Amino acid sequence: MKKISITTLGCKTNQFESEAILDQFIKHGYVLCELIENPDIVIINTCCVTNRAEYKSRYAIRRALKNISPGGKVVVAGCYVNKGSSFFEENRKRLLLFQNDQKHEIFHHIEKSEDSPQDFLELSTDSYYLHTRVPVKVQDGCNFFCAYCILPYVRGKPVSRPIRSIIEQVNSLAENGVKEMILTGINLGLYGFDIENFNLLYLLKEIVKTDIKQIRLSSIEPMFFNDEMIDFIASQKKICPHFHIPLQSGSDSVLAKMNRKYSTLEFNKIIQNVKSAIPDAAIGCDVIVGFPDETDEEFGKTYDFIDNLPISYLHVFRYSPRKFTKASEMEWNLSGTVSKKRMQSLQKLGLNKKNEYSKYLIEKKVPLKAVLETKQKEYWTSVSDHYVKIFLKDEYNIAENGMLKNVVAKDFKTDSDGLIAEECSHD
Repeated sequence: MKKISITTLGCKTNQFESEAILDQFIKHGYVLCELIENPDIVIINTCCVTNRAEYKSRYAIRRALKNISPGGKVVVAGCYVNKGSSFFEENRKRLLLFQNDQKHEIFHHIEKSEDSPQDFLELSTDSYYLHTRVPVKVQDGCNFFCAYCILPYVRGKPVSRPIRSIIEQVNSLAENGVKEMILTGINLGLYGFDIENFNLLYLLKEIVKTDIKQIRLSSIEPMFFNDEMIDFIASQKKICPHFHIPLQSGSDSVLAKMNRKYSTLEFNKIIQNVKSAIPDAAIGCDVIVGFPDETDEEFGKTYDFIDNLPISYLHVFRYSPRKFTKASEMEWNLSGTVSKKRMQSLQKLGLNKKNEYSKYLIEKKVPLKAVLETKQKEYWTSVSDHYVKIFLKDEYNIAENGMLKNVVAKDFKTDSDGLIAEECSHD
């Protein structure tokens, strides 16, 4: 049997694509293995959204080259390939490179198959090897052209996956025992913009009719959270009350330089509307510090704005210049020390927000749903529908990976970043 290993960097769209690529190999007799087992094929699905992501991609490639079996192949795919790098030229003879729109060709290239590869947006999987909560890609590309973001250049224009293909995959996953799917795309809110009479809300209304037990939305831009969308989500028990809504800055002047399409006033209203309709909702935000010439005053506005938002967690990034983008041409005189301090300040604020939300879930005994993932000693771990990590004790040793459990959080787990929960009965 031939062995295959796969490493995925970056977003949930990459995770979906890795699952779909892997599925082709597994169904043709390959066995999934760890990198240290000297696989015959290693696939690195790369990311280039930051300098750090590029570094991680290069590190993964170097590890693959060291561990590949004699005569094996190292396949590098994804956004970093689209962007290009002298690193690839240095290792050209040892790597097989595939851009995003070529990922569907990887298996056929390796196996020299004469089958006609299908459009990648139609490439899906009814099996799952890398995740218990399974990502389902429904959209690719972006045309927002935010000043800091390279994705429109490496992912291309927005394109939507046909709804019939999505529903067929969701039904197959449900039949195969998957309890939670994660709806994902490069700019998920743009789903349907290239298809007449379709949009993300329409898609959600179709997915909730399937037998899948739990639906989670990946990151969605704030302008897509209109009242109709919020009201529908609030009415559906299947949809996780967890929303990741990118903010990027709490300063209107910085938002304008970033080419973001909303003001802080508009963003605040969206968050308040979500919390009004779904009071227990977990809301997370992305924020970038150290954008070219971000002043102390602008950062202060960002800190104060986030401090007053009813959010549950925060992902903080230091600005990283990206080739092709408008921001890469801007004056950038801010020192790395200053941007690092700003990042640490917001990370501390984000941790406080997370702890406050966790405390709220415990004190209010908020009903949680959790798909069991891995067992650590006496506890099963899970990321709950409210996006908090929970530890559930398996007192009777009868729980299994992939089970959906109704639980309630009881206390903080002192030696880990999560909450101890116990099983309970609730609707």
